[in-house]
Formats: sequence, structure tokens, C-alpha cells
Amino acid sequence: MNPPQHTAHFDHLRGLAILGVLVHHVHAHIGMGIPYLNTFGGLLGVQLFFVLSGYLIADSASRHPLGTYAWHRILRIFPAYWVAYLFVGFVGRRISWDQVQSDPTSFLLNMVNLQQLDPVALIEFDVLSVSWTLTIEVLWYLLAPLVVWLGRKQPWAVLALLLPASVAWTWLASTGDLNHLFTQRFAEIQRPHTPEQFQLFVHAAFPAQVLHFGWGAMLYFHREWLARAPRWLPWALALLLLALLPFYLALTPFALLFSGLGMAAFTLAVLQLPSFEISPLAWTGKVSYSIYLLHFPIIVYGHHKFGHLGAAQLIGIGLLIAICAALMHRWVELPGMALARRITRPKPA
Repeated sequence: MNPPQHTAHFDHLRGLAILGVLVHHVHAHIGMGIPYLNTFGGLLGVQLFFVLSGYLIADSASRHPLGTYAWHRILRIFPAYWVAYLFVGFVGRRISWDQVQSDPTSFLLNMVNLQQLDPVALIEFDVLSVSWTLTIEVLWYLLAPLVVWLGRKQPWAVLALLLPASVAWTWLASTGDLNHLFTQRFAEIQRPHTPEQFQLFVHAAFPAQVLHFGWGAMLYFHREWLARAPRWLPWALALLLLALLPFYLALTPFALLFSGLGMAAFTLAVLQLPSFEISPLAWTGKVSYSIYLLHFPIIVYGHHKFGHLGAAQLIGIGLLIAICAALMHRWVELPGMALARRITRPKPA
């Protein structure tokens, strides 16, 4: 497996990841879905995105100078996020200028995608319902150059660093020993919130998630060695860990770390396949970031506007998500990426 530029394998994997998230959220609001993905599609879709990011960001940080890497990351993630966040927030009346003026710090944390670091910022100013994962992504962008520096010297040291961090945080979260870090800020939240949101905030923090990026980085660092592995092995490992997730989920606090390893095995299995293209899935992967940002508000809007209309509602919401995502990809994402290339293009002598 050569270092990726923009291969169809990654587009297909992104497409599968966003479809898993979509199925989960559609089922939650409309009641239609696909067994297994209804419950686990959101979890596994996000984990797959994190594994892919671990691979691709390790590649980007390896090939580019730090300044070039930073511009590419900033202009890849922020323009589309700002458009989605500000449009849904203010046009959709999810937040107001009075609210911003009363708590500018929380609003600023949302604007720089660090809202998952503070419960008030995340919940009081939440408009997209998926932006907590973007904080995890941004923190990985900040950590990745260090991981690459370490990985060049000793790739296995990356796993030796990230695995204990995730295991320790996951264990402490399961015992409740981390709750005191966030109790006071949760008490200051004015919006209605649930104990489940508190648990999600603690259990889904960056230290718990960083191992998923680590698996992706390990796939990148060991890509040549893994290319010689038996083709059946990653498929067997992925099937074992993902199919049995409903059974071991309640048996161990580390279940989600095992499912993340399953998604890494699935990623490796797909990357080992010969070149192929499923055009609708590849297109979905190309615009997956815009779909991810916009799909939840559109699903919620359709549910409250039209109620339960069954298959007709599902088709209508799907088309609306696809159209809005295609427009934002064309007019926001692509210009942002083009601007990054112009800024970082070497100057002629």
C-alpha cells in the first residue's frame, strides 16, 4: 500500500462511515433503519472516521512541512464548519446574539472547535449535535506531528504511548473517578440535559478516543509490512470484534476500544482489496464531511415539520441532505482546499 493521495478506497470507507451515522440518527428520529446499525451505526461510523483520520493525517504530517500541514488542516475543516454552525445556529434560531454576548467564551470555544473541552460550551451552544467529534479531530491534528516524529523513530512507540492513555481514561471513566472534573460545569448549564449527556462527555473525551487514531497511524507506519499479511486475517478480526460487540459491550469497560480495533482491521481489509469503484458510495465519501455537518439538523427539522411519514419522509430527507451537502462541498469545501494549496504553493525562485 503506497502513501495515499486520494484513492477510491478512502472515499468508499468514508461513505460507509457516514452511512452508518445516518442510519443511526434516522432510526432515532424516524424509526426506520437497519438492524445492528440502528444501535451501533453512529458509534462505528465515528470510530471508522477516526481510524481513517489517523492514517491520512499521519501521512499528511509526514509529507508536509508544519506550516503547510497546518494550513491544509485549518482550511479543510473550518470553512464548512463555520458555514454550517452559523447558519443552523442563527438562521435556525438555535442560538442568539444575546446568548453570545452573555457567554462569549463558550461561543468562541465552539468557533475554534474546542467545545468538547467544556460542558457549558458544548451543550449551551450545541446546534449540530455532532460537533463534539470535531473537537476530538482538532486535538488529533495538534498531536499528529508529535506522533509522526515519534513514529519515524520507532513506530511501535506510538502504540505504547496512546494505548495506556486510552485504557487509563476509559477505566477511570467507568469507575466514576473522573466525574468530579466536570460536575461543577454541568451544574452551571441552563439548558435541559440528561445524565446520559454527562456520561457521554466523560466517556467520549479525547484520551478515550485517541487510540482509534493510533490504530490508523499504525496502519500507515506499517503499511508495507501489513501489505504482506494474509488477506483473510483482517477480515476475520473485523468480523469477530464487530459482530460480537452486542455481546461483550456490557462485559468490559474496554468494549469500545475493542470495536475500534475491529474498525482498524476492517480498514486494512478494504485497503488490501484491488482497485474498485462503487460510484454512489464513492461520491457519498467525497461529500461525507458536509453530510456529517448538516444531516442531523435536517433530520430533526424534517421530523418536527412533517412528523412520521415513513418511506416518503425518508426519501425526502435523504434528497435534501444530499443536495445541501453537494452545494456546500462545491462552494465551501473545495474552495477552502484550493485556497490552502495556493497559500502553501512553493514560490518561484
